[in-house]
Amino acid sequence: MLKRIATFALIAAFASPALAQQKVVCDEASIVKAEQQVAQISDGAKKIESTKELTMARDAMMANDMEKCTSHLDNAIKGMDAM
Repeated sequence: MLKRIATFALIAAFASPALAQQKVVCDEASIVKAEQQVAQISDGAKKIESTKELTMARDAMMANDMEKCTSHLDNAIKGMDAM
């Protein structure tokens, strides 16, 4: 019985982070949504950092560098989550 509980706990520990992760899509709608969310951040340092990441994401999108755009957009979103 104890072995079964330990097994389920181990499976849950590895499954939870995988389920929590979402694939960031770099497109105009995602950037606009993130900009709206950044506007509501009250922590000045986090707001500045997320704004910089969004600017870099937008620049990368305009240069058709979707990998870099996705990375910067993901960083901006992670910065907002840390609020």
